[in-house]
Amino acid sequence: MQFFSAPRGFTLLELMITVAILTVIAAFAAPSFQSLITGNRLTSEANELLAALGQARSEAIRLNRRTVLCRAGMSAGQVDAASGCAADADGSWLAWMLFVDADASGQYNPDASNNPDEVLVRAHALQAGRFRAVAGSLLAGDGNRIVFRPDGLARAAGQTSLQTVALRLCDSSGSAQQNARDVRVSGGSRLSVSRVTSSDCAAPEAG
Repeated sequence: MQFFSAPRGFTLLELMITVAILTVIAAFAAPSFQSLITGNRLTSEANELLAALGQARSEAIRLNRRTVLCRAGMSAGQVDAASGCAADADGSWLAWMLFVDADASGQYNPDASNNPDEVLVRAHALQAGRFRAVAGSLLAGDGNRIVFRPDGLARAAGQTSLQTVALRLCDSSGSAQQNARDVRVSGGSRLSVSRVTSSDCAAPEAG
């Protein structure tokens, strides 16, 4: 005859040791997880802007009209597209908008009767209080606008030279080492994103 003993559970001491080990592991892993989450959010913001720039270029070619991506204002927590581009010299962005500039004025002037092709294509607000977007000196000097012509090349309003500009998306919480993404337009058409570290979320040096 065989006798089987009942399965033995964990003792209180074993449970306490396990919890202590898990606590230590979590303490070391938490900063890495937070850094990963921040990095993913930054990358998402940068990719959203990069996609909008690509769309601006393709729409300018497709429609044979100018398209403009510019800094936008905020109202009641939403992008205030109706007020048009926030084009003063301040380089700090809270939101951006993309529109077809049918009348080539550089301003958003929707008018169903007289200017029906002037339409808002896309708008986006940054995560308020978490991320900052800072324009480089060239972008701020161009009125915080990137203007794509029908040939698919970006030139600032009233200028013939190709735009080379940058916008830095930055997290100031200190939870990530590479806490910024620089979105660039080079030579009027080349779009890129690079990871950088900027402890004070300063404007990008070039662009």
